[in-house]
Amino acid sequence: MKIGLVLSGGGSRGFGHLGVLKALDELQIKPDIISGASAGSLVGALYSAGYSPAEISEIILKKGISGNIKLAFNKMGIFSMEKVEKLIQEYIPENSFEKLNIPLIVATTEILRGELVYFRSGNNLAKAITASCAIPGVFAPVIIDGSSYIDGGVLNNMPVEPLEDEVDLKIGVNVMPIERKMPVNSAKDIIMKSLMMSIGQQSARKHGKFDILIEPKNIIRFNGMSLKNAQQMFDLGYQTAITQMEKSAEMFL
Repeated sequence: MKIGLVLSGGGSRGFGHLGVLKALDELQIKPDIISGASAGSLVGALYSAGYSPAEISEIILKKGISGNIKLAFNKMGIFSMEKVEKLIQEYIPENSFEKLNIPLIVATTEILRGELVYFRSGNNLAKAITASCAIPGVFAPVIIDGSSYIDGGVLNNMPVEPLEDEVDLKIGVNVMPIERKMPVNSAKDIIMKSLMMSIGQQSARKHGKFDILIEPKNIIRFNGMSLKNAQQMFDLGYQTAITQMEKSAEMFL
């Protein structure tokens, strides 16, 4: 049986993905292909490269992704992802989709054409991941072969479509449910909450496409832009996955 794993975007809530991956490892459930958007693409890439969930957690907490964001001060975004790209290359030096242990699909949005673009081959792995993580208006678009790419979650936060015809069982992990309680204190907050609500809605519409859907309960209460509660999100993902997989055990018999 060929298993496809889809990891949503969600900022630092991606630590929930790591908890889910730990649970799958313990249950000896190995994905044959992974598709991810934004934080899901970063977690998926490091896992596909052979790092364990605990090692990925340590990498992110030790290096501090936020500490590797570079001020850009240009009209396309406040921050640049250049340092994050170099960080990814440090841990995946081959920088190639083909060198990964597990095939990976990265969802991005080509902003000038307004099109969804999937990367799954080539020696541009780090750029594809940083593009998928580039939140619009916050991060400058990432240029790949002359085209401008931003967060893949804008158009597809649960990118199941590129793998659904290639697998027998589809497992989805959504760490970005619909955002309703995010406080609004500024124009920036209004823009961000509108984006988060829209992404949450389009993610919810994908639920029926999965054979197994893992959505860590109450993960919405954690700030997706902070690493403060990383371990709690990790643990929540783990416990939710263990419970969900026990209910779905018959699918693996």
